[in-house]
Amino acid sequence: MNKLTVFLIVVLGAALITPAIATEYFVAINGSDGNKGSIEKPLKTIQAAADKMSPGDITFIRAGNYFEQVTLSRVKGTKDKPFTFKAYQDEKITLDGTIAIKQKWQKHSGNIYKTALKQPIWQLFVGDKSMTSARWPNGNWYDGSVWDKSKSMMWPEKGRGKLGTYFNEELSHFDFDLTDGIIVVNSGSFKTYQTKITKHQKGDDHFSYNTKGVKSHFSFKKSGVSRHGYFLEGKLGLLDEENEWFFDNKTKQLYLWAENGVNPETLNIRGKVQSYAVNIKHSKYINLQGINFFATTFNINRSSFIKVEDSELMYPSYSKRMLGDNSPIEVTKMVVKKEHSLANNQLKNCTIAYTDGPALEMNGTGNRVENCYMHDIDYSCTYKGGYTLNMVNAKELIFRRNTIHTTGCSELFKAGVRNRIELNDLSDSGYLQNDGSMIQVSVKQQPNSIVRYNWVHNSVKQGIRFDNKNTPNAPYGNSGNVFNNVAWNTERIYFKGDNHFIFNNLSFDNHKNDLIISSNKAIQGHNHQTITRNNISNKFSGHRTKPRSKYSVPGIVDHNWDGVTLGLDVRSQLRDVDNLDFRPKADSMLVDAGARIKGKTNYYLGKAPDIGPYEFGALDYWIPGFQAQQASKPVPPISAIKVKLDADLMWLNAYKSTKHQVYFGKDKKAVELANTQSSQYQGEFSHNIFTPEKLEAGKSYYWRVDALLERKVAGKAKGKVQNKIVKGDVWSFTVEQ
Repeated sequence: MNKLTVFLIVVLGAALITPAIATEYFVAINGSDGNKGSIEKPLKTIQAAADKMSPGDITFIRAGNYFEQVTLSRVKGTKDKPFTFKAYQDEKITLDGTIAIKQKWQKHSGNIYKTALKQPIWQLFVGDKSMTSARWPNGNWYDGSVWDKSKSMMWPEKGRGKLGTYFNEELSHFDFDLTDGIIVVNSGSFKTYQTKITKHQKGDDHFSYNTKGVKSHFSFKKSGVSRHGYFLEGKLGLLDEENEWFFDNKTKQLYLWAENGVNPETLNIRGKVQSYAVNIKHSKYINLQGINFFATTFNINRSSFIKVEDSELMYPSYSKRMLGDNSPIEVTKMVVKKEHSLANNQLKNCTIAYTDGPALEMNGTGNRVENCYMHDIDYSCTYKGGYTLNMVNAKELIFRRNTIHTTGCSELFKAGVRNRIELNDLSDSGYLQNDGSMIQVSVKQQPNSIVRYNWVHNSVKQGIRFDNKNTPNAPYGNSGNVFNNVAWNTERIYFKGDNHFIFNNLSFDNHKNDLIISSNKAIQGHNHQTITRNNISNKFSGHRTKPRSKYSVPGIVDHNWDGVTLGLDVRSQLRDVDNLDFRPKADSMLVDAGARIKGKTNYYLGKAPDIGPYEFGALDYWIPGFQAQQASKPVPPISAIKVKLDADLMWLNAYKSTKHQVYFGKDKKAVELANTQSSQYQGEFSHNIFTPEKLEAGKSYYWRVDALLERKVAGKAKGKVQNKIVKGDVWSFTVEQ
């Protein structure tokens, strides 16, 4: 073998074992798709960058708003070499599904202006604020009226009408015909339908609508149609207050009553013309990071190992009812072919807000939804039944550290098989449908499910429910695990089935009984082998509303604290539940008074577990929900009054932070301006509890918690770690007299 041959073998061998260097592409609003995609000469569109990429490559997107539809089809990255699309150095980038409406308007009547459009829109914005589709009764997001059924819905007159024909005296005052308008009707308890009005004449006190596919729930049988809450859309005559709008799809005329009746020519008007800015299909291992969506969203279909992270989705989905289109709303999706298909998709550290339709549709095995904040979700509830998050086909999902509030649908979270639901803060749910719960686990999904360390509160719905069909001899679930949860001011927490493990929960101040282990053997399972242990509640029973003295709790029941039986309230045992401190008092009957459950109880202090979800003397206080960039969710809450003299101050750590600096004092300005050299500085904490030296009755105090984030240094000092301080807000509280 000659030297040249040896040299070539060595060179070729080195090339084969040397990993390919990932290519970085750059996209900017002032770029050109004729460029190579460098930081100096960026591309203009994300699609152009995507078309150039290979596995392991990264596209950095520069600041700005982008209007485009990115399609990634059969894009196959790997675990070590994903396709990554990322905001450059945390710059704010937004995929925008709207177009500007900059043209002349003319007065239509009163405060309503109109203009002609060249293309249809189905949602209208003034600035970043969505206008309300013309409707009756009125209701909108901004004053909260859309969530108040007494204001935003109408009910048919009792004793008149039937499914498909409703009577209301107010209808006779309409000076227009409702025919071809749209009714959104909650006739199915936890199901709401959208359909066309087929018959009405000006002056009539009734109308008829298309009932194809529309059903009335059996529970409404006695009341007839008088419980069928509804509202109407789709007619110009319904536009009767400011911040409402209407689009006539036949004439292409747009109508708007702007705030204070101003001419829209003076405003920043935009219209939604896009459902999806990103379509991913038949693909694997793609990361989207720091990409925001406005009036548009993403559709991930038959794809796996997709991660969407650090994103904000504002107004991501909206129905096309304004166009006379009653097809299902095009919602945010992360789906695979079947429930049993491997998915491993992730939604992480994202905000989703102001939707018509559910927050997210997801299925498949092995998904994760973590540290997300969702609010003002689904004012029509017409999409595939009553679910804010329907995960019934998402097996082995981890649903962790999410905060969700202000929702319309009956069920907030409907669990899938072997889901782990932990450290979530859920509240204010189910305003626009009947029945329902915040955490709903049905028969097939109960075995080996885990519901733990959640707060469920302040809702007209049930907090946690293990459910079944509620009919004689119906199948029931088994072997679910519910522990260390706190429920208050809900309908109840309620468990049907058998062989469940219900332990170390706190439930109080609920509308019916606080903790119910169903003893209704005929229709809800007998719970003979269910273990109920170490729970604290005021009202504990085997029946939804009736006392334990008449309906005993079935199964293995021991070491529980039952306020009614003892003639006491949970407040006698816990430090300050009204200010969110659920820990046992030092002299409480709960301390070391619980018992272990073999194979289930993993952690406790002292001789035995405490009764309830918190251990006396623990160094940390677990607070569930979304972790923001700052420390958040102070205990006592912001501006709390009647705080106890012995109060500890506690907080939810900032996202990805484990150390915090605490400032405390009586002067708000001094606390706001304080640094580590100031007298208000109390030290650096690796736990989230600070105990003030001595509080004075009737006095107000101020405090601040700064987060320390460890960041790896780039450049010459690459590899070293430095702390970035994220300054917290100033919080206050007042001590009781």
